[in-house]
Amino acid sequence: MTVKHFPGGGARENGFDPHYQMGQWNVYHTEGSLQKYHLPGFQTAVDCHASSIMPYYAKPSEEKSACQTDKNGNVIKMQSYGFAYNKPFIDGLLRKQMGFEGYINSDTGIVHNMNWGVEILDEPERIGYAVNHGGVDLISGLFDNRYGREAYDRGINDYYEKHPVPEGFQKDEIVLTEEALDRAVTRTLKEMFELGMFENPYRDPEKAAEVVADQRDWDHAMDVHRKSVVLLKNDKTLPLCEEKLKEKKFYAECFHKNPQIGVQATGELKKKLTARGILLTEEYEEADYAILMLHPSSGEYFNATPGYLELELCDGKEVPNVDMEGRPTVETHKETTLSGVGRIKKIADAVHEHGGRTVGNLNITLAWGIGSVEPYLDALTAGFDTEQTAILDVIFGHFAPVGKLPLTLPRGDEVIAVDMHGVCISPNDVPGYDKDQYMPENLKDENGKAYAYRDTAGNYYELDYGLSYEAAKPE
Repeated sequence: MTVKHFPGGGARENGFDPHYQMGQWNVYHTEGSLQKYHLPGFQTAVDCHASSIMPYYAKPSEEKSACQTDKNGNVIKMQSYGFAYNKPFIDGLLRKQMGFEGYINSDTGIVHNMNWGVEILDEPERIGYAVNHGGVDLISGLFDNRYGREAYDRGINDYYEKHPVPEGFQKDEIVLTEEALDRAVTRTLKEMFELGMFENPYRDPEKAAEVVADQRDWDHAMDVHRKSVVLLKNDKTLPLCEEKLKEKKFYAECFHKNPQIGVQATGELKKKLTARGILLTEEYEEADYAILMLHPSSGEYFNATPGYLELELCDGKEVPNVDMEGRPTVETHKETTLSGVGRIKKIADAVHEHGGRTVGNLNITLAWGIGSVEPYLDALTAGFDTEQTAILDVIFGHFAPVGKLPLTLPRGDEVIAVDMHGVCISPNDVPGYDKDQYMPENLKDENGKAYAYRDTAGNYYELDYGLSYEAAKPE
């Protein structure tokens, strides 16, 4: 099991992705936040003998961070090198203090692309600095031995008698030594032997297919999916048990960032509803119930947004661009996270006009701002790339919801706003459930809460929140 990304991505400056220059910094604004919020999960993984840990591309910012201490209470040195190159964090904190005994997997791309802090080094020197100095054992995604061989050769030939050592580094830090190679090979080979990949590297494909097809595993997986569904809101609408369905018409639609995907998903949803005996209508104006599946998206893998990661469910929202230092500019662009989101109110108004009800499900991949849709929904569930069948089982009362939110949904733009200097109003290194103690008093309500979204029923969508109801009895 590889656990990633050490020492946690929650301190990323204003949510930027470290695949890009603007996301290269981990910023610990709050004193003691590293130990309080970011390391406990990794300590649990170490205690449970995780075999591999992967550092992330980002690097810590001493300039923008408050004092952070190690496990012994000493101030930790914030060297501005990506964590795969960062000896105080990898060798000092993770290995010597937290007790990690497995191997370090660098993550893909640290040699050619995301080499934050060591751009001055060439490719062989980056390998040497990561393995020999930082403590990395496996350079992930690097399938060419050429640079590694060069890093080793430079340690035993006269290369640095003819070429200068890059400023700020020492020769013995940027070459591969026998000792470093032996250490890395030992750790990675140990894993391969324990997995049986030397004694028996091949598997019987017929047996593998049989194992994968075990219905007990599929049933267990579906049960886990059902248990993950969170009931956020319920105005006496759910469950839609059998007595509520007699001669009732349903309108169904899936909303995505990409409208074409939304159309395709809507077709699949209708098939599943028809299979359940649900009477469908193409006109929401005549529907007794509307079931709306919301699949927002903001930024994709290696496809950054031009500005900050947009969290509001929006279509064509005008937002500021950002400069290379991560500060907002006067130039703007338009962001869409959910195409056609404005239609949700129209659908709800039409259904409500004759006493109908609207039910929504939100797919949570980010901490979405849902003020543009929640007020118009009578019931709202949440999934996490959850099987749609499991969600429908909850909606139709075949499984009583037990899921709880694993994060806090923000109230709105006002609690994640970034000023002209690039500083967020809510500290980046503090998780949503604890942000209220750092929020301005003028944003707090009568309960002293500022950050979490509060729905029209008065509930706060924060960590561990979730409603339930009694499931219908099985037939």
